[in-house]
Amino acid sequence: MNNTIYEIMRDRILYMEYPPGQILNEKILGEEFGISRSPVRDVLNRLEWEQLVRIIPRTGSMVTEIEFSKIMNIFQVRFECEPFESQLAGDQMTGNHLDIFRDLKKECDTLFDNKNRKALAAVDFAIRDIIHDAAGNPVLKEVTERLYTQSFRLWYVVMDKGDWNEEVRSMSDEIDELTDLIVTGNTKQFGAVRQNRIKIHFERLRQKFFNSAL
Repeated sequence: MNNTIYEIMRDRILYMEYPPGQILNEKILGEEFGISRSPVRDVLNRLEWEQLVRIIPRTGSMVTEIEFSKIMNIFQVRFECEPFESQLAGDQMTGNHLDIFRDLKKECDTLFDNKNRKALAAVDFAIRDIIHDAAGNPVLKEVTERLYTQSFRLWYVVMDKGDWNEEVRSMSDEIDELTDLIVTGNTKQFGAVRQNRIKIHFERLRQKFFNSAL
């Protein structure tokens, strides 16, 4: 599979450049990227596995809709899987991870009163990368990333609804909490902190989604 094209197409879906319901045509995509239809098909098959597209025979591949009920089920699993990975990560945090968290905190705080959805998402991705690296479990990484990817678009859609600074503050506070755990050596609480933060995130997302739908 062509990883570069996969990442481009996945990002277009996640950032809503390919909106839900859009048909992705292999021939047109192949012409855009200057490749044959076969590698495009491989990418679409991967995206189907991630449930970001649905392949429709004799039509093409359609970007999947955002279904809140399904995402609610996904979060039920995330509430358990991600804290478990975070607990593993907490046991293996190093001074290098602490430095990365501190740099990330500075980057996050530049987003107060500076509405940039992609930049805030990048901070969230970076937090996850630190945890993946420290946990060192590729199976858990694959599972948690697949679940995260399936729920990301809903967050991206409603991210800037309501109080933007509240969204930034929540992420900044999470970085502070995780940093403090490393500094104090209380990393046994990593999983509990992450679980609580994911639940807060879900509740805020739920409220924004239904307020947006009114």
